[in-house]
Amino acid sequence: MTDKNTQEFISLIVDAFYEKAVKDFLIGYHFRKIQKGLSDHPLEPSLAAFAHHLPRIKIFWEIQLISGAGPRAEVFDLIHVHKRLSLRKGEVGRWCQLFYETLNEFEKNGGHPLLSKWRSKIEHFEKVFLNHPTLFSQGD
Repeated sequence: MTDKNTQEFISLIVDAFYEKAVKDFLIGYHFRKIQKGLSDHPLEPSLAAFAHHLPRIKIFWEIQLISGAGPRAEVFDLIHVHKRLSLRKGEVGRWCQLFYETLNEFEKNGGHPLLSKWRSKIEHFEKVFLNHPTLFSQGD
């Protein structure tokens, strides 16, 4: 596949994942925090409520999966960025579960060479997040 096709594939996965995540029973409320005024239904935000953040996420995944392809956006510390959300360990697990489900759906529909690498990256991020000493409150 060409880089353009790979970028389109990454975009499809990211959009499909966040379409689920914004409405998820466990992690969706994080997206509702930012969607004020963008949806008539506060319990079911549309992906549009989060659309301004999707280009950054897509670039992040391009860098992770295609060895630095795409324009280099500002480098940011994922832990620092997500610490403000006051995440719980179960929410990190749910994020990973939804991502794995999304990857599995695309694999059933023909697959892509990046899927295995993407699963490995999700697994790595899950370990880093869950084992980070300051991300979670005591007792989480």
